[in-house]
Amino acid sequence: MSRIGEHFALTVPGLTIRPARAEDDAFCRSLSDATLRAAWVGIDMPDELQNALLVQQFEAQRIGYRQSFPKAEYFIIAEREIAVGRLVVAEEMSGTGLHDQSEPDASAAGRSAGLALRLVDIALLPAAQRRGVGREVIASLARAGRAMGAERLTLSVQPSNDRARSLYLRLGFVETDCESFRQMTMRLD
Repeated sequence: MSRIGEHFALTVPGLTIRPARAEDDAFCRSLSDATLRAAWVGIDMPDELQNALLVQQFEAQRIGYRQSFPKAEYFIIAEREIAVGRLVVAEEMSGTGLHDQSEPDASAAGRSAGLALRLVDIALLPAAQRRGVGREVIASLARAGRAMGAERLTLSVQPSNDRARSLYLRLGFVETDCESFRQMTMRLD
């Protein structure tokens, strides 16, 4: 079992998170295609171009995650043993400029560094969205972080991804940066 995965504790019956395996690659590719196709609705492009872009996006994301988060752990989210999503999580040291802006002394540099969990990616099939699956997985990740002694749960989200940003804010994340990606953090104490 993975270091992070051993601490998952889901409260929704039938929902599980397990380490990804090589045989999950086909599912991860189809998940990537489904989420990108949903984002591209209304964009008129030839099928052959769309298919080429889907392949490129999948490979670019895979390479980017492995380069940026070489020790990340990859998980499959399943409902009643049927894969419905993927989760990528990495351990990082907090106190590296990512801090909760709601704290009175948040502008003070030099916070003590400690363990944080980085939600690198969560993706759900369109049929699994808007049913509480993502909320439960993130809540379980927060519980896992607390069990591991992590101080924070962090993530980045595109400013244009209003649905995801809204969910993260409802779950207690606070935006900490306003660059090309919104940095968000949740205190775990």
